[in-house]
Amino acid sequence: MLQALNIAKRYGQTTALAPTTIHLDPGSFTVLLGPSGAGKSTLLRSLALLSPVSEGSISVRGIGVVDSSRKLRELHRKTGFIFQQHQLILRQTALRNTLHGRIGFHSLFHGLLPASSEDLENAYACLARVGMEGFALTAAGNLSGGQQQRVGIARALMQQPEIMLADEPVASLDPQRAYEVIDLLHGICRERGICSVVSLHQVELARRFADRIIALNGGCVVFDGSAAELNDRVLNRLYATSSAEASVLPPVVEPSLKPALAA
Repeated sequence: MLQALNIAKRYGQTTALAPTTIHLDPGSFTVLLGPSGAGKSTLLRSLALLSPVSEGSISVRGIGVVDSSRKLRELHRKTGFIFQQHQLILRQTALRNTLHGRIGFHSLFHGLLPASSEDLENAYACLARVGMEGFALTAAGNLSGGQQQRVGIARALMQQPEIMLADEPVASLDPQRAYEVIDLLHGICRERGICSVVSLHQVELARRFADRIIALNGGCVVFDGSAAELNDRVLNRLYATSSAEASVLPPVVEPSLKPALAA
């Protein structure tokens, strides 16, 4: 689905990401772990070429090597991005924020017109999938943090993405809401065959949901394997501390998920 071949990112003499090669399959759910400043966000942004890499290349199924502005636009259309701070327009409704996921598919002139009936139908469907259809006409600023992140997922789904990249999407949520959002994201990506890469600080969430865990430290990949292989020895080396300190979550309690959770 997506292959990064020897991609690296440098800022002057500082290496933010050492040469890294990763192949990601359709429907896979990969979690990036590592301490703050390890290079997780840099790797995510590099996979989507949100900023140019210093070396290496990105290849995507159906596009090939992304080596032109046209192919870059195609990559961005195929990629949904979920941010830590959700990046919603707080004065606009959840529905309007969800519709913004189609901006890259329309001309500037089209964006000045009312949304089409097809886009409205799709936006309501995306909100329904994340349990937020009852809040479609609520201003994003009046939603809780967990609800705002659900709207952020709905906006990404409006792109009908083949790739989903999420940069610490639950960093500001309490443990239960964090579990609910990752469980939701994991389920959606599984059912739609979306290739997903999610950066997290919560080791227990990575162990619970990831098919594959890639750990970084100092801009270098120091572990690439399954959740079962992520043992205490690896965590101690990764965080230079105890594995208990590596996870900022208490033991995960799996809640019974219900639509439109209040937080």
